[in-house]
Amino acid sequence: MFKSDKGKYLLDFLEKHPNLNKLEQRLIVEASENINNPKVVQEREIVKLTNALKNLSLENHLSDDGRILLKKLNRSDWINGIIYNTNLF
Repeated sequence: MFKSDKGKYLLDFLEKHPNLNKLEQRLIVEASENINNPKVVQEREIVKLTNALKNLSLENHLSDDGRILLKKLNRSDWINGIIYNTNLF
């Protein structure tokens, strides 16, 4: 997946899920802006976003839409980890 795809995906998610709280919205906007920066590694920024959402979940400040995003990010991270570690490609 290209760098702009993840940033665009995050912005599309933000538009489609209006029930995100302000903190989640800010995290998503910052992550998408950082992904568009050519000096920032996309995977590192996605890991930062995932960790921030996990912390919000631990503090019971994560909305239902935030849980959906966290679940999707964890799922894609899990699949990428399997592909990377099995050396299929």
